[in-house]
Amino acid sequence: MGCDIHVHTECKIQGVWRHWGAPSVDRWYELFEKMAGVRGDIKNAIAAPKGLPKDVTFETLFDYEWWGGGMHSESWLSLEEIRELYKWWETRQSGPIESQFEYLMGNSWIEPQEGIEDVRWVFWFDN
Repeated sequence: MGCDIHVHTECKIQGVWRHWGAPSVDRWYELFEKMAGVRGDIKNAIAAPKGLPKDVTFETLFDYEWWGGGMHSESWLSLEEIRELYKWWETRQSGPIESQFEYLMGNSWIEPQEGIEDVRWVFWFDN
């Protein structure tokens, strides 16, 4: 049975987290391991799963609840952790989602645009 990831980008604007988007990300177990130790060794992860943020946006929470049970390893990456993931990705630049990940990483999430105070990726997995 395969494992899929569900990712939501959230941005902080004027002190409030807002939903920015939910990109479609294909299976890439090496990425899953790096993000949260899923389908790999937790020692290689940027961070162990943290659960959903307490201040998760309505849209992200709605999508999470819509999927129902069976979700696991709920977590989020801070801007610093996204930057770390970017550095890791730069050493790879290959994998089944190379172009998708390049879009995510090249879409100003490393250095937020004017008016965006912070960025995080909220995500979970299903089997």
